[in-house]
Amino acid sequence: MQKINLTPLAGMDNASPDADLQIGGDAPRVYLRDAINVDIGEGGRARMRAGLRLETATPLANLWQSPLHGDVFGTVGPEWVKVSRPGWGYESLAQLGDGYASHLVLNNAVIVAGPNGIYRFDGSSAQRLTIDTPPAPMVSAGSGALVAGNYSVAVAWVRADGTESGLSSATACHVGDGGGLSVVLPLCMDPTIVTARVYATSQNGSELRRLEDLPVSRPDLDISSMAGLGRAAMFAHMSPMRTGRYLGLWRGRLLTATANVLRFSQALAYHLHDARHDFVQMPQRITFVQPVDGGIWVGQVDHVAFLAGTSPENLEYGRRQARAPVPGTAIALKAEEAGELSAGGQAAVLWLADNGFVLGSPDGQLVEAQARRIKGVRGTTGTCVVFDRRVLAALV
Repeated sequence: MQKINLTPLAGMDNASPDADLQIGGDAPRVYLRDAINVDIGEGGRARMRAGLRLETATPLANLWQSPLHGDVFGTVGPEWVKVSRPGWGYESLAQLGDGYASHLVLNNAVIVAGPNGIYRFDGSSAQRLTIDTPPAPMVSAGSGALVAGNYSVAVAWVRADGTESGLSSATACHVGDGGGLSVVLPLCMDPTIVTARVYATSQNGSELRRLEDLPVSRPDLDISSMAGLGRAAMFAHMSPMRTGRYLGLWRGRLLTATANVLRFSQALAYHLHDARHDFVQMPQRITFVQPVDGGIWVGQVDHVAFLAGTSPENLEYGRRQARAPVPGTAIALKAEEAGELSAGGQAAVLWLADNGFVLGSPDGQLVEAQARRIKGVRGTTGTCVVFDRRVLAALV
């Protein structure tokens, strides 16, 4: 009887012929057709994977742990919650909506995107990241010291931390010599807003410039002079940043993706979005978004794309000859986890596809590490995590 040595084990292989499962030579190894509830160590020995136990009857979903704080977040139905460990109790933070929840850390705060919008948790309370653009103010001619001509007035909301909304539409009014403007500000229903910032143009001008800040509780303003006009409005034509199924952070901008549209926030103004320019329309439905230094990896229905560039204006679409990724499985790999693929200490990207785990480099290169050994991976959605130096994937 021939003795067959079953170690060292090299992992699974469901793609090669039977004769190729056992490799001899100076580096002998054996591949398995399947490995259920088994972990294979670096030395090629197998050990039973730890069993499962029920931790809680609470229907927690979309669990995510902050890499900065160690806090755990998730959803219970439409609620965004902070989960306490141990015990699996939770504190309700916001009404995020039923469905998805995508998290990241931004400026020492946790950001989440859900069906109801984008929210921010600063460690004590959660509030919506975005601010609704105010309606245009009502403006009529009054008395004052203005020179005859046409004037326009607009308004923006400002929070206590200085975050300013997009600018409202401007309301124009004609006044005669010695006239003025009577302005009725729109009603603000957002309890986080403390200030109404009024912008106006000079006589027959077109550029809106900052005129005055008023308490949001003050309903009106009489303008008799434009002598105090300051800086130009920064956020004209801006709208609140749109939420999306996938969330990312790239070169000072938030990224969100819904259907086949990838949207960008304004640079360092994460709550604002220019709907005229800040988007890229992909050829297929987006199944993941992962930014890297050299661009953005974007999952598509039957392939993967790399958008190379350093700003939304100069991104170049490149189709990569990769198999269809499992939606939602892409994760960022730290330099020490990515090894040589990190390209000098930069983060890389990993996702799960039909042919196993695939790595994307910071400059758009593709490595299908298991393509010769794995086939037939299927899932409508999934998630990947790095735990104990292993990548673990769960598929639905």
